[in-house]
Amino acid sequence: MFTVYLPSRKFMIIAVLCVAIVSILFASIHIVRSNRAHVVPVAATPVVTEVPPVLTPEPPSTPPQIIRVPLPLEVRGIYWTALTAATKRGDELIDYMQKTGLNAVVIDLKMDDGELAFAPHDKTLEPYAMKKPAIKNIDGLLEKLANDHIYRIARIQVMKDNTFTGEHPDSGMKVASGGLWRDKTGAAWVDPSAPDVASYALALAREAYARGFDEVQFDYVRFASDGKISSITFPFYNGTDLKVDVMKRFFASVGGPLRKEHIPVSFDVFGLVCMTNDGLGIGQRLDGVLASADFVSPMVYPSHYAHGFQGFQNPADHPYDVIKISLDHALGLLLPPNIEISSVKNADGSETTSKKTIPPTKEGLAAAAKPLRPWIQDFDIGAVYTGPMIEAEIKAVRDAGGSGFLIWNARNVYEPANYVK
Repeated sequence: MFTVYLPSRKFMIIAVLCVAIVSILFASIHIVRSNRAHVVPVAATPVVTEVPPVLTPEPPSTPPQIIRVPLPLEVRGIYWTALTAATKRGDELIDYMQKTGLNAVVIDLKMDDGELAFAPHDKTLEPYAMKKPAIKNIDGLLEKLANDHIYRIARIQVMKDNTFTGEHPDSGMKVASGGLWRDKTGAAWVDPSAPDVASYALALAREAYARGFDEVQFDYVRFASDGKISSITFPFYNGTDLKVDVMKRFFASVGGPLRKEHIPVSFDVFGLVCMTNDGLGIGQRLDGVLASADFVSPMVYPSHYAHGFQGFQNPADHPYDVIKISLDHALGLLLPPNIEISSVKNADGSETTSKKTIPPTKEGLAAAAKPLRPWIQDFDIGAVYTGPMIEAEIKAVRDAGGSGFLIWNARNVYEPANYVK
């Protein structure tokens, strides 16, 4: 018989606990190893450093290159209104000019009421500009004319100006009641002695040249002549200074600075200014104008001379004679002959005095004639103006020694003629 040994209850409990602890320990080790085997590494988040953008400096702004057209040896020009300059009529006239030898154009910068026909860059000129400019692209127009070798003259009317007097009524000619005086057409005029008149003319001239015009021409540079002149009261003109002296100061205040800035300057004057030095009651005298100008353009339209002028019943029928006489007389005013007085002692002791007239030299006359560049007629007042009549006017200018001519037609419709020598 065998003796069977049975462990005690206490021993059995301890044994079971030991087995459980060992099992748990091995399970834990397995889990840890398993987790380590399945760990996915996470990439480190990069540190972003913000780099400021590289700024390319803008090139310094430069004004557009202006093409200057040299002054022709003989200016052969025609007149354009602002509306012509703004429409295809301008293109048609450029074509006509190129075919006929015309080489210059005079373009209005103002409308009839004085509004500026283009958008100025000078801010001080903006109050006088049209809200919708007639000439929308004046820079493009001037560039086109330059490319076609056409000399460009800006025409600026000065004293007759509704727009300027509207902005500066204190500078306008007045009536006794204090309101603005107006001429027969209803236009208001500025007092030529008003200081801001010259300042405005200067600013507009500088703007025109900066935009590309080759020359600036001033028109209506005078006291008023049409209308009830006796009713005018002047806010600045003192009424005692000679009008020719007032206008001479104006020409100097405008032409002087511009010429120092190398801006060519010309002035329009009445045709009869060629015949007299008395100022015609409007303050225009040749010597007073030319002292401050590169050129002067007397409006020697034959139709504007009175019947009976120099014996011509109808001066408009005699274009050559009227213009030649006018320009020759102008040279006489500008360059009068020298009078040489000499005395001879006689045998009896008395003296005999004699006078000798020494005419100007040909060189002197040529120099005096060079600044004369008259306006001539191409319109049917007094007579129907044909090509041969226009050619007769041109011949008169050349025979008198003028440096060129400008042809006026208010509608910009020109009679075909031979303009070239």
